[in-house]
Amino acid sequence: MGTDTTLAAAALAIALVALCTTIGQLLQQYFATADGYRRCQKSVMGEYARKTRLQWRWREFRFETLYTTPEIFLVGQGVPNRVGQVLLTGSQKSREKSLVPLSSVENGDAVMLTPTNLHGMKRQRNMESQLQGMQPRPSRIKGGTYTGEMACWVPLLHWIHEKTGVSLDDRPSITLQWTDPMLMPPLNLRLPGIIFRERSWDFQPPDVVRPLAKTTLSDIAVIARRMGMKWKDFRPSDGILRAEGHSQTITSTMVRSLGLVLQYSYTGQNQRLAMAEHNLRKRLVTGSIFTEQEEVYIPSAEADRLGCGVLRTDRKLGLPDVTVSTQAEIITALGYLDRSGTSAAALTKILRENPEYRFRVADIVALTTQPARLPSSHLVQVPAPSDNMEGVTRSSVGRRAFRQCLEEYIVVHKDDVGHYTQQALDICHEIGTKYAAWDHTDDSALKTSNGSLHEIRNTLMLSKKGLILLPKF
Repeated sequence: MGTDTTLAAAALAIALVALCTTIGQLLQQYFATADGYRRCQKSVMGEYARKTRLQWRWREFRFETLYTTPEIFLVGQGVPNRVGQVLLTGSQKSREKSLVPLSSVENGDAVMLTPTNLHGMKRQRNMESQLQGMQPRPSRIKGGTYTGEMACWVPLLHWIHEKTGVSLDDRPSITLQWTDPMLMPPLNLRLPGIIFRERSWDFQPPDVVRPLAKTTLSDIAVIARRMGMKWKDFRPSDGILRAEGHSQTITSTMVRSLGLVLQYSYTGQNQRLAMAEHNLRKRLVTGSIFTEQEEVYIPSAEADRLGCGVLRTDRKLGLPDVTVSTQAEIITALGYLDRSGTSAAALTKILRENPEYRFRVADIVALTTQPARLPSSHLVQVPAPSDNMEGVTRSSVGRRAFRQCLEEYIVVHKDDVGHYTQQALDICHEIGTKYAAWDHTDDSALKTSNGSLHEIRNTLMLSKKGLILLPKF
């Protein structure tokens, strides 16, 4: 009897194991129907994986994978707000709401060039944090987050937070309003934001292996410029986009049945340059370092337009908006500024003789657009609308020549000069009186710059209608 009981118990145990194994295999088969679920985990999407879920389809007897990705856009200054939007301002609360905490991106894989080079990754992170003036960040390995194969929009959102936060640091009176990151942006600012979009993996093209975020061509063009990148190639009609700068790149590819897909990558070059500069100061290495100038732009629509080469002219001038990104566009702009066509014809002749010539557009920008600086802000940097942002009026000699030509023109055309032309001369006199270095130089400098002054005056005389003449009102 005891033996029979033992055999029966063993058989029951084996049957239960077999049943559990069968159930496990059955469940595995059902979960395997959730196509794409493994590609929407934390190692790929970071904190966005918390929104990944499975939905059972009874008619098809399978699971459907539903995941959430952001839609990135710019909002403010005429762009309508969206329901459920989260502004990317770099604050802790904004990062939490947008699911992009500081720990979501591994930052800096470079090794310090020290005589004792193997101190471990923890010491390396501490050194990098000290160079950046920040507290050491906790290791991402402890949290179980692996960032090497993340979807590229996760680090993109991180650096958008970083750049926007820096541009708002000098406006504490305004940033206090963003205690809730989903509030509307101030009237005079345009800020990046996101909304959450839930999508089904059933509609994912087979050529795409990671979840995709969504944006518009105009928004990503501006956002990339704000982050310090420059568009090396911008031909969306041909499916070719490429931006580079400040350790970041954006490249494009065409995906069948989907369209244009962008790939963002961050190389960490800024951290390596900072560490190399630190080593140079410590005389641990020799050589020279060429770093890129820090680019933190005014977060406004006016500055964004400048970065795309669009000049929103002052309404008082009665001129349309002009673009100055290419030489052909500059010729068109000169045609609006100089109705006689003299300036446009002169530039056309120069380009015919020297196609590599780049016209200086700083004077056109200064004379036709309103200041982009925001009240109560010390941030004055705006992106360059052209490859050559030099100009006659950027030097004291050039401003002197400009004032003299303006004086001569008003004397000769006294009856045809408008109010704003006279006002421009009055402003030149007022600034020159308060600040002698603005358009005056000392005697020794004048002796050596007479040739340059004469040359600039001749240049202004040839194109003065395009640079100096303002419409009569």
